[in-house]
Amino acid sequence: MKLWLRFKSALRNLSRKPQIDGQLDYELRAYIDMVTDERVAGGMSVAEARRTAMAEFGGIEQVKQAVRDNRAGVRMDLLLQDLRYASRQLLRNRGFTLTAVITLGLGIGATTAIFTAVYSLLLRPLPYHNSSQLVSVSTSWPKYNAVSQPVVAADLVAAQSATRSFEQVGGYSLELEGNLTGNGDPVRVAGARVTANFFPMLGIVPQVGRAFLPNEVISGGPPVILLSDQLWRQKFNGDPRVVGKAAVLNGKEQTIIGVLPSHFSFPDSSIEPDYYAPAGLKRDTTVSVPFFVMYVIARLRPQVSIEQAQAEMRAFFEARGRTYPPQMAGIPTGRQMVVEPLQRHLTGDDRKPLFILLASVAAVLLIACTNVANLQLARAVSRQHETALRGALGASRFRLIRQSLVESLFLSSLGAALGLAIAFLTTWLVHLAGAPSGSSTPSQVSELLRLPFGKLSTAIQIDGWVLAFTIGLTLLTTLLFGLAPAVSGVRKDLRNALQTVALRITSSRDQRLFRYGLLVIEVGLGVVLLISAGLLVRSFVNVLRYDTGFDPSNTLTGATILRDDQANGAWPQERMRSFSDQLVGKLQGLPGVQVAAITSLLPLEPTYPNSSITFKETKTDLPGPYRILITTSVTPEYFRVVGTTVLKGRPFDTGDRGGMSLVTIVNRTFANQFFAGDALGKRFYTNVGGSAAHRIPATIVGIVDDVKHGALEGEPQPEAFVAMDQIPASRMRIAVRTLSDPRLLANALRQTVTTVDRDQPVFDIQSMDQRVSDATAQRRLIMLLIACFALLAVVLSAVGVYGVFAYSVTQRRYEMGIRLVLGASRGGLLRLVVMQAARPITLGCIVGAGAALILSKVIASLLYGVTPRDAASFTVALALMAIVALLASTIPAAQAARTDLASVLRSE
Repeated sequence: MKLWLRFKSALRNLSRKPQIDGQLDYELRAYIDMVTDERVAGGMSVAEARRTAMAEFGGIEQVKQAVRDNRAGVRMDLLLQDLRYASRQLLRNRGFTLTAVITLGLGIGATTAIFTAVYSLLLRPLPYHNSSQLVSVSTSWPKYNAVSQPVVAADLVAAQSATRSFEQVGGYSLELEGNLTGNGDPVRVAGARVTANFFPMLGIVPQVGRAFLPNEVISGGPPVILLSDQLWRQKFNGDPRVVGKAAVLNGKEQTIIGVLPSHFSFPDSSIEPDYYAPAGLKRDTTVSVPFFVMYVIARLRPQVSIEQAQAEMRAFFEARGRTYPPQMAGIPTGRQMVVEPLQRHLTGDDRKPLFILLASVAAVLLIACTNVANLQLARAVSRQHETALRGALGASRFRLIRQSLVESLFLSSLGAALGLAIAFLTTWLVHLAGAPSGSSTPSQVSELLRLPFGKLSTAIQIDGWVLAFTIGLTLLTTLLFGLAPAVSGVRKDLRNALQTVALRITSSRDQRLFRYGLLVIEVGLGVVLLISAGLLVRSFVNVLRYDTGFDPSNTLTGATILRDDQANGAWPQERMRSFSDQLVGKLQGLPGVQVAAITSLLPLEPTYPNSSITFKETKTDLPGPYRILITTSVTPEYFRVVGTTVLKGRPFDTGDRGGMSLVTIVNRTFANQFFAGDALGKRFYTNVGGSAAHRIPATIVGIVDDVKHGALEGEPQPEAFVAMDQIPASRMRIAVRTLSDPRLLANALRQTVTTVDRDQPVFDIQSMDQRVSDATAQRRLIMLLIACFALLAVVLSAVGVYGVFAYSVTQRRYEMGIRLVLGASRGGLLRLVVMQAARPITLGCIVGAGAALILSKVIASLLYGVTPRDAASFTVALALMAIVALLASTIPAAQAARTDLASVLRSE
């Protein structure tokens, strides 16, 4: 209650200040009149009575101020006074205000935008119940560079009852391509198969219907599915009566049992499924061939650490590996189990680049604050006479410092408002660029703004925590650029300050050294960012120049998956052969098409070994009875379409038909690793198209160049190619080499597939150039952002150099005139100023180069084909910063050289 009354009193004092001050003045004067009357009645004269009354009272204005200082709300009143004074000062100096606000706005805006991404992707809790207890359990084989791999499904079933670290163990497998037919045009859909406890473990309840029951997820369970909110609204118009209806998925009739809520985001960054089906697990935990795999998510028990769970999983899977059948004996070899927080697993390799960007933009903000601090120091020197007079009139040093800090806070707040506007605009553009547009030709602006974090990009948004960060950033910038000028401006002795102005002494040696020190920091930070940008640009160029093994120009690609309405959902092999032959023939007949082909795997697509091989009379360096391998089915013209060179032997031809002896073409890495380069005519045994227990011999008839998969900078893996007619694949990728812009044939590609089979949807239509762009998206984004930050740092540093020496020349105008009188040349004045600027610039370049040498290890993992201490990058960065900074200093130097001697003398 007391606090509330004080608040009401403060509010009344602030809102009715003129009336309260008037009432106070009336009461004080009435009191003095009363005392005067009493003393007149005692025999004093009127004048003497008033004089003694005033002397005893101590002065009306002093008492008024003492009363005001004890009122409720006095601190707020003083703050408002300081704000009004600061606004008048800043409006009077519009050039300074505009420069400071834009400088701070760019720094705060860029920092807020990057922090928004960091917080949204790395710091904000996942939208699941008690998400901090959710972990991912995955396998990795470091020797094959295979990380975050799924586990054998039978092992997952065993872990659900045999592990003590987890409350629940669930999992999912992905069905990346499926056809939803009936109820309109066929559409391509992606799905996931999940365990019964998957959604309850995440705390997700369907908005319509129910989740899966335990008896529905076992092998042979009823055909039921859950729909995503998006598919429900797009395909079924959001009808709540959809529960119980049938949908034809991949040729099978499925019963819809529920719809997931709109806010649900699937815990896999690579996909957002349209539907969810039961996992189809067997109750038997014995591992047999063939087997399937699942990604595992688990919930830790209370008080169980990640390390404890990791140790248990390592022991559990080592024991399970010893029970695998002989055909799978190679799988446990070199296998490592990884237990990590689910959020870390989802962001993966995105964490380090984001933190590097945050550090880079923080450097830009520090440069901006340093710049404004230098401007504030210059203003403090020019206002030292005003400050001295205010101090002489009774203002305390604390009051003067507070006034200066309030002015700095006012500037920071304006900069923060501009920065938030920049951050909101950036976030909006990112969402706009990531939204589906229906156009097959994305704009260049959209390509630049599209973030390479998959569906995680849509989670980037400004919320209360980001706003709180911006407020904290505003206060921090106020201290960074406002505190030093505030203290520097009031620490002088008042008499000395007044004498300094009278004697035309502009600034002290300490002040000049402090300003030059800030300049050194600016230049040094700019050099660090320039060197980082140079290293990343050279890495990006190296990635694009590296031999990828294919030619992406004038190539259009698409995909389809062959499904049937039969019980197993897969086409017979003869029908798949007929479909591919017809489709290739029709595509090659299209106007503007050079050659067409079909493959099961395109260049740059992520891949995992899908077959195993053994050798006769060939030793391998891997323990176990077989080697796992990437095997790709292709039509005869595939290598011509993608531009892959046949190094030895021959490509496939029409004579490589089904029913004949299996022939294969291998890549250079395969030939070198298994046959020391002499692979032509050699044989190996493969289970491709069959089972692990029945391998068929394959004769190598050709060797082709290595083709990159997954990433341009990745190391090539052994790969074998088989003829599509001999080993058909239901997962088909279409590739067409054109005479002009391939994107113009997108509609023709769709229509051609429809003419062959009207129930086959075509999806993922894009040019190979676009696929290359997607593969380099993250590297390109980081390079562009750090390059932009580096250029901004250079511009801010140049502005800082110009500001410091322009102010110095203005303050030394009288000195320049004296030098001219004493015989100095105008060229000598120009050299004088430039040489004075060269000292802090050179020191800043040296400091920046040293810091870059130390910090370059941080970005070493992002570099490709260039060392962290690349001499060319360091040389170019240092030269660019030195040249730009020295050029900035020549402008005030030229002003000094043009000093008009007559006007200087007249001003004296």
